[in-house]
Amino acid sequence: MIQIKNLEKSFGSLKVLRGIDFQASDGEIIVILGPSGMGKSTFLKCINYLERPDKGCITIDGIEVHAECCTEKQICALRSKTSMVFQNYNLFKNKTVLENVLLPMTVVQKLTREEAKQKAFKYLKQVGLMDKVEEYPSRLSGGQQQRVGIARAMAVNPKIMLLDEPTSSLDPELVLGILDLLKQLANEHQRSMIIVTHELNFAKEIADRIVFMDEGRILEEGTAKEIFENPKHLRTKKFLDNLKV
Repeated sequence: MIQIKNLEKSFGSLKVLRGIDFQASDGEIIVILGPSGMGKSTFLKCINYLERPDKGCITIDGIEVHAECCTEKQICALRSKTSMVFQNYNLFKNKTVLENVLLPMTVVQKLTREEAKQKAFKYLKQVGLMDKVEEYPSRLSGGQQQRVGIARAMAVNPKIMLLDEPTSSLDPELVLGILDLLKQLANEHQRSMIIVTHELNFAKEIADRIVFMDEGRILEEGTAKEIFENPKHLRTKKFLDNLKV
């Protein structure tokens, strides 16, 4: 489904990703844990070329892109296999809830407005926002805005959903609702998800596999039970001990 080989990314002299190898299967839910500022979000953004990696090869559902020699056509094909949910929602403020969900389908996927509407309503109903379709983001709570982002990501029918700390911008009382929604979507749709989060209890419940990153490298990976109960790498153990898991 997805295979990544020797992925590297730097910003000036700062090396953020240091030769990452990674793979995920169809329907697999992977949670990425690790200290802040160690490359987790950059890794997600490199998967669909929101950040262009300096080196490495990414293959998703048969689409293979080499960082050193890729074309815009190849990048667009790779992006068509993914969707992303951002920690700060990334909604268009001048467009309604419905229009925010429609845009990727009508502009990128070239669906007719009527086809896109049917899909948009399906997912807006699933995230509990059918009564908000004509509202603008400024009139929504943070949790509601994030639900719009999730509906938008689901509606394009991606092979892989990338979620970058989807609850970090929310008030604590809104976090549980978003986490419950993601668990529901994961169970119902059997869609692959790669989730960067600091919500450790959520990671325990939803993850088929947990990846621990530090200083731009994957140091350890395994099931939730393996990582939380018997981490093999000293850095993983220290990270979890500091969080009193």
